[in-house]
Amino acid sequence: MKFHRNFVKYQIIELRKSLLISTICLTVLMLFNPAWGQYTYNNQSKAINTKDDVPEINKYRFHKIKTDTISLGANDLLVCDSFCAQGMPSTYDALHSFNYRRMDRFGGYLNVKVNKGLEQIREKGFNSDIKHLYIQINPVSLKVYWFAVLGPSTDGRSYVRVDSRGSAGGGIPAVENQLPRMHGLYPDMKAYKLLEFTDNVKVCYDWNGNQLCDFNGTVNIRQHFFKYAAKENTVVPTVTDNTIVKVDPVSTTPNDSTTTVPAPQKPVVKPTPKPKPKPKYKTYKVKSGDTLSEIAEKYHVPLSKLKKANNLRSDKIKIGQSLKIPK
Repeated sequence: MKFHRNFVKYQIIELRKSLLISTICLTVLMLFNPAWGQYTYNNQSKAINTKDDVPEINKYRFHKIKTDTISLGANDLLVCDSFCAQGMPSTYDALHSFNYRRMDRFGGYLNVKVNKGLEQIREKGFNSDIKHLYIQINPVSLKVYWFAVLGPSTDGRSYVRVDSRGSAGGGIPAVENQLPRMHGLYPDMKAYKLLEFTDNVKVCYDWNGNQLCDFNGTVNIRQHFFKYAAKENTVVPTVTDNTIVKVDPVSTTPNDSTTTVPAPQKPVVKPTPKPKPKPKYKTYKVKSGDTLSEIAEKYHVPLSKLKKANNLRSDKIKIGQSLKIPK
């Protein structure tokens, strides 16, 4: 037994020596072998950089313009609004429908609201002008924000209308091809370019409005805005919610925006229906021995019609009762 115990102790001591030698060798290897150090560093860096696997859409942050940072003059007016194209068919076409598109009248109605604001400036006794127009697009929510600074004109002209044409992915040619037609809607006014808006919007929806897992390229949203100056002593029509300019009779392609609102049509007046002439009756006083069927036969009136004319539920009648006999 004593020999066996000594042998076990000897084996434990030898095992400890082996472990110690292995530890020393491994430490030396790590200190003096660059390849080993590089290998361990790369493995650690892969573990640390797991944030690169997060979809870009989850890291995107949108910063909206704060209205209190927009400077205004003493008589200036800030008109701002937004619209959202999320869930709309032809999603990115809807995204640049700043006024509205023909197919479903979806849009932000920017023309209506800005032109109404210009009218308010003129009501104060000033020539009106749109001084600045700011536009932002949030690609994740598909929300469009716009801010227009209106105020008295400083160049002597009175700018009374704003209109625009644009395209989603069609580029400059798709926009410029629409401009002559748009300018033709204002034959008595002179056009001045207000803003060439362009934004390569990150795509995270398909054209049917279904959201993708991450951004997938970009689509160029381009819109050219013009303001129109009226001649002196020109009577400018009042802006309403249903009329801005004349109707553009030419149809547009899916990527072309329609930014004019149709002129109001004359209401269709339906003719008042003539009242139905009341049936004429003659009166018969019931005598002794009369029956309702005999009276109906005598005056050639259906029994059912006679009962209906007198609100009778049965054939019972009384002597002296007055009956209406339909003619």
